[in-house]
Amino acid sequence: MKSVFVVLLICGLAKSQIPNLGFCPEYLPMPEFEIEKFLGKWYEAERYFQFSEVAARCVVTDYAKAASGRIYVSNEVTNRLTGVKRVIDGNLELAGKAGEGKLNVKYSTTPLSSETSLTVLDTDYETYAVMWSCNGFGPIHTQSAWVMTRDRLPSGVVMQRAYGVLDKFKINRTFFVKTDQEGCAIAASDINAANGITATSTVAEASGNEQKSNSDKDDDKETKKSPAEEDKKEEEPTTSSQKA
Repeated sequence: MKSVFVVLLICGLAKSQIPNLGFCPEYLPMPEFEIEKFLGKWYEAERYFQFSEVAARCVVTDYAKAASGRIYVSNEVTNRLTGVKRVIDGNLELAGKAGEGKLNVKYSTTPLSSETSLTVLDTDYETYAVMWSCNGFGPIHTQSAWVMTRDRLPSGVVMQRAYGVLDKFKINRTFFVKTDQEGCAIAASDINAANGITATSTVAEASGNEQKSNSDKDDDKETKKSPAEEDKKEEEPTTSSQKA
């Protein structure tokens, strides 16, 4: 029995989560959760300690909805030792009862396809989100928790709100570590957002035949202009010369 417990403990550590005795606690997900407001970019401010993420920094997750209605997830992680950035893509489905903050994420770009169940404990959609996950392994369970923020470097006020949620659910903050977000490279989508340009998900464009098909249709529209549009284009130089 002792050897079985050790094996289960190792499995928990291999999954890079915090192991505990007993069953998963029954934390209720956020009610009246609105996925549309939740979409967009979230920066990882703090998380439960994870062995696999010891060298991780500049962690950011982007949720985007495609025209088909499918929701895509893109996780970007930079290795602090090598400076190499890796992107883990997948898609998201709502789980549980209608309106609950329960999410199933299926990753497709990992060495082996994997699936993770996430619970949104609370979010105000604009500044912070507290997320939690738990998996049972017989007599033990493993937990993960994240504090996500809309700003790469959130204010103390925002973090205190998130801490209030953790305290409400009696989630121990001892195992939390701060994610290094200092000096991270600015993504093109960040620059666009600063200039008032709506960011689009690169995952949605790169995944699935639907997105590729939509892109091809847009290209066809550009190449097949109506005769009226062509005539208007030809008249433009003349109009400009008359003004001059």
